[in-house]
Amino acid sequence: MTRVGTFAQQKLLMFHTLRTQERLFAGSIQLASGQKAQKYSGIANDVSRLLAVESAQLRSREYLQNVDVAQRRIELSDFNLEGIEDIARQMRGYLEDAGDAPAANFAGLKSFATNARALLIDHLNARDGDRYLLSGNRVDQETATLDAAVYTHVSLFKADAITIDSTFYAQYRDEVLGTPGFPAGSFYEQIYFDKNGVAPTVPFPADPANPTATEFIAEDPTLWDYYVTRMGSPEMLANPKLDYYQGDGNAPRVRISETTTISYGITGDEEALQQMFLLLDAIVSLPATAPPDSFLSTIIDEGMKTLSKVIDIDTSTTFQSISELRNRVVGPLILLDNARDTLNRSIEIAKDVIADAEGINETEVIAQIQSEQLILEASYRTVSQIQSLSLVNYL
Repeated sequence: MTRVGTFAQQKLLMFHTLRTQERLFAGSIQLASGQKAQKYSGIANDVSRLLAVESAQLRSREYLQNVDVAQRRIELSDFNLEGIEDIARQMRGYLEDAGDAPAANFAGLKSFATNARALLIDHLNARDGDRYLLSGNRVDQETATLDAAVYTHVSLFKADAITIDSTFYAQYRDEVLGTPGFPAGSFYEQIYFDKNGVAPTVPFPADPANPTATEFIAEDPTLWDYYVTRMGSPEMLANPKLDYYQGDGNAPRVRISETTTISYGITGDEEALQQMFLLLDAIVSLPATAPPDSFLSTIIDEGMKTLSKVIDIDTSTTFQSISELRNRVVGPLILLDNARDTLNRSIEIAKDVIADAEGINETEVIAQIQSEQLILEASYRTVSQIQSLSLVNYL
């Protein structure tokens, strides 16, 4: 029995049937993956543009991550500065109360200052993960320390055995008024003599900034103790004491675009933070026994002046209060928000371009699949009919 049709015709029909199957399979893959092709060779005409857009999108995502990290660190820094500002306000209130009876409130004042200093150090050493926020670029180094190997405590109190004789006037001028770091006239100073364990309430000499030799020589030349106040905002500002600070002076920076890098945050050696640290440490470092009321009143008065600068804004000076430091810290947030919006738009635009280059039109693909299915079914029927035909049937 001989079939109608040649081998060549059958082979051509099978070839077209297999091609239809391939197109149907490719359409199914496109519909399942949502992409025009699984390899760049399938979209050869768009490869260069696609790679450029994908690279730009990756950079935008990295910059967006930088923005998010910087914003988080700014918010953490502001939170800790707010805590420091609260400490300053509480300390000012405590000094106001203690001023009515300094010696009677001495133990409580030292206790409060000790706790406040510990909390202040915690705020100064604030971290984001393992990165210290207020240490500048020395992010692996804690901001503030009380380590005796590094830091020397503030001493506002001095008690020495001094033999008062004809040479004491010169000794006083050299060792007290001429002490390095405490230049004459730059701080409030009073001297108290304590004979036989009785602390006086009136300073001596009458004019501590300008004593006379006669005043000293007239005293009984026996061993006395003296107390000298070494507390004053002018002295602190004129002679910064920064050995508590372990960072550097460089504010952190963040890149938010190809051409833009911004600085953000502050460092722990800002004057307001320095003054807070030194004031609290000075009170903590006072002796266990309460000095005379006049001595403590001096410390309280100078402490109030220091805290007024730390808390209150004074536009007539260059000193920045903590609230002004907080404004500096949060200032870049507007720029970061704008950068975030720009980067998000860039990422969305890149998504659209990539989707256009790689993605499919589902409606078009479904229609094509349906068309290929009809063609394939027709091909199968044709092949089946041809395979079953013979010359007898044909005749």
